[in-house]
Amino acid sequence: MRALHFMKIDYILTRKQLYIVPVFFILALVTSSGFGKGGTSLIVAFSYMLFVASIFSTAPFGYCVGKSRGFLLLLPASVKDRVVGRFLYGLSFVALLSLLCGVLAGVYVLMVEEEVPLWLWGISLCEMAAAIVLMVLEFLFFYLFGEGKENWQYLNNIVRVAPGMAMFFAVSAFIGEVQDAAASGTGMDPEAMTGKFMQAGVAAVVVSLLLTAVAAAVCVKVIEKRDYA
Repeated sequence: MRALHFMKIDYILTRKQLYIVPVFFILALVTSSGFGKGGTSLIVAFSYMLFVASIFSTAPFGYCVGKSRGFLLLLPASVKDRVVGRFLYGLSFVALLSLLCGVLAGVYVLMVEEEVPLWLWGISLCEMAAAIVLMVLEFLFFYLFGEGKENWQYLNNIVRVAPGMAMFFAVSAFIGEVQDAAASGTGMDPEAMTGKFMQAGVAAVVVSLLLTAVAAAVCVKVIEKRDYA
């Protein structure tokens, strides 16, 4: 499938950012340590990693300019191949950093010597779905409004960073509220909500993947009407 080749090209173009992912892994651990021990600190760490995913997954749009863009247009492939390949890149990068979140959970188990609660995995699935949705919305913005415009690079950076950052700070603020409520004895018991968290997480991932498919189809239709992809 040619789309897979375009996904590979995007990884080649953005390979340098893969080298600094371990740095963000360490930063996630440091950031989450400020929320103490327990599952809530892992939620913060996961949201930080997925914040990074929302930025890095859109990196190809910044690289595919000038000669690189012209080279991609000369390759024997359809608009659908190029667009689907880009979406596959975004999904795979979110999946990669989600896998690193699993590694974070393993580090947590080794350090704290207790199992990761099941309810936390449900919330983590919701966070992963949110990261996918952010990625999809950013892709839609880039494809629908095009590149090469005046001050595009500045707008590019804002669109790539702002949504993920907002999600990270929102999750951090929410966790702070949950910890305050738990300290005062008015918080809910997450263990009692395990089933609902898991159901919500699975449903959120399914919906986010469906949205990805719909968004990719919309982008293909739009780009096919343009002289560039």
